[in-house]
Amino acid sequence: MKIAVIGAGLAGLTSAALLVREGHSVTVYEQHENIGGVTATIEKDGYKWDWGQMLVPDLGEGEPGRKILEKLGISEKVKTFKSYRENYFPDFRISRTKEFQGIYWRKEYLKNLFPEDAKGLDKYFKIYERIHDVSALVNKEGFLSKLKLFLTFLPIMRKKEWSAQKLMDYCFSNKKLQAVFIAILADYVISPEVFPGLIIPTINAESQYDERVPLDYGRHQHRQSWSYVENGMESLVNALAGFIVEKGGKILTNITINKINIEEECVKSVLLSNNEEVEVDLVCASGGAKELFLNLVGSKHLTQDFINTYIDPLFTTESVFMVHLGVDYDPSIYQNDAALCYYYFTYDINRSIGECKKGIYHEGKDGLLIYIPSKHSPDMAPPGHHAVTVYTIAPNIPTNGSWKENKDEWAEKLLDLAEKFIPGLRKHAKIKIILTPEDFKKRTHLKQHAFGGTVPHLKVPPPQHKTPIKGLWFVGAQSENFGGVVTGMIGAENTVKMLLKEETVTKQTFKSLSK
Repeated sequence: MKIAVIGAGLAGLTSAALLVREGHSVTVYEQHENIGGVTATIEKDGYKWDWGQMLVPDLGEGEPGRKILEKLGISEKVKTFKSYRENYFPDFRISRTKEFQGIYWRKEYLKNLFPEDAKGLDKYFKIYERIHDVSALVNKEGFLSKLKLFLTFLPIMRKKEWSAQKLMDYCFSNKKLQAVFIAILADYVISPEVFPGLIIPTINAESQYDERVPLDYGRHQHRQSWSYVENGMESLVNALAGFIVEKGGKILTNITINKINIEEECVKSVLLSNNEEVEVDLVCASGGAKELFLNLVGSKHLTQDFINTYIDPLFTTESVFMVHLGVDYDPSIYQNDAALCYYYFTYDINRSIGECKKGIYHEGKDGLLIYIPSKHSPDMAPPGHHAVTVYTIAPNIPTNGSWKENKDEWAEKLLDLAEKFIPGLRKHAKIKIILTPEDFKKRTHLKQHAFGGTVPHLKVPPPQHKTPIKGLWFVGAQSENFGGVVTGMIGAENTVKMLLKEETVTKQTFKSLSK
């Protein structure tokens, strides 16, 4: 088949690699001059920074992301390191101890801080263990595994419609303790009132706070690992791109697909930004859902029910504001030698999220992250130097200023706050790069940048991989796999399996009718 892949982010590249592996003619069209999307790596004067992805799950041995790389024969090109991240709150800090204190050291630490919720912590961690067992069993095949999955999920099945806030209220009375587990929702820019509660234990996996936490223990299922990618996400991007080209696929940059031509509800061709029309059998599109369905396809080819269900209510994250620095000292000594620390300055996560959704930029007062990629990958900075990223969530269009007029002022405010924890960032800075939501919109070709793509929501489903248009498939952060590095790869793999199966069935049906 002749296949056009829209977008050279991880989902697009994974789709293209898996399709070209099956012998199909594949061309990847990327509107930017560089491939990778927001999993690309920025480089200047010997420093390297990722556009944003950091500590990611499921790239360890035997895990879904690694299996995809092994299937393609490129696993050895992507090296990872298990590591950890720190959490700071206004009244306490949760730090990895020098000596390992056991699997549940965070639970015991929190019991000391919040003795009134000691029983609630036990209750939460029982749910935590069960959810992680369920997550592992979902990926296993066979009748016995499916039976075990059902029996494991059964005791908490009544909680599947619970919101994150309801789960927190069920477990904890102290709002500060609740914030420990739901503050991460600020990244998703979604209220705990509408975020599925049973996902909270998944995004708070204990192994991401201490890499020494075993992934296999007791009678539990294997736990996912959390890793950094050596030398940044470009290692993953380049490995996939290299495979595509090696197998005869094409990756064309600086070319946009402006229209997908549909005839009789079936893909026929794509119109490129140079006005060239290319006939194709299939289109595998990544990127924005609204951009794809309303602009490239057109609402006339969609049912109102599809638009009402998936497009109009589409729920995505907001954007981010980043300051990249190249410094001539080691700033990690101020954050327990961690490459990454989340600094939360408020416990009122719901208020912070609500204001961001309204367009109010908090100017750093609600929190920020400090990431030092050269801590785990020394080659991402010159010898004796480090690459540092300071960033926070931000609205696409701020109501209290503009990115064009205020970006320098807001960058300084962010660094003012960062230097309360890591002194000397500006004094030691040799280079500074500021990235606003406007930069991310250009990089991703989106009218509204969504840093984390679509978000799990109790009432709003994301667009599915299989679209109503025959021959059109949708992958990436705004599709049903939601945002994330490996989730995007897994979603792409599942999509390729579905479309190949469908094409096989179509061919067999055609042969039968021809006899």
